[in-house]
Amino acid sequence: MAERSAADPTRRLLWGGFWLGFALSGFFDGILLHQVLQWHHLLSGVAPSDTPQDLRFQILADGLFHVSHYLFALLGLWLIWTRRTAFAVPGVERRFTGWALIGFGSWHVLDAVLSHWLLQIHRIRMDSAYPLFWDLAWLIPFGLAVLALGIHLLRSPPPGPGGTGRRAAVTLA
Repeated sequence: MAERSAADPTRRLLWGGFWLGFALSGFFDGILLHQVLQWHHLLSGVAPSDTPQDLRFQILADGLFHVSHYLFALLGLWLIWTRRTAFAVPGVERRFTGWALIGFGSWHVLDAVLSHWLLQIHRIRMDSAYPLFWDLAWLIPFGLAVLALGIHLLRSPPPGPGGTGRRAAVTLA
């Protein structure tokens, strides 16, 4: 995924960034949309939540969703921990950040395509007359834009000597 060579010491580290970004994206979605805004539950399009028993089922499904994302996060953290010395490789921070952003954006693209459009288990706003509008309003900034930013970080050259931090400090002074 990150590099073609199995001998690359950063390969597993970059996979760790991807899985951590993927997990954080699921947490972001689940906490904000399921719990805070309460716009939908994981299975809102499949099962009603009219009675307390129905709502308990929805909350259980949301909880299992979060458990799966804890497992993705643990996988990512384990890969990062076991390859933490690879952070010494010049330029790896930028690639790591790029792969973490690709993981974050990938979750939202996967969720939109599978959950919203193919399986139809939920939409971003279940109560909307225009669900596609809300799906796209969520997918574009949190899926496609973040994915594009991650790809941009991987393809663009790193900043020159001194980095952007030094230029910012000089500008502020």
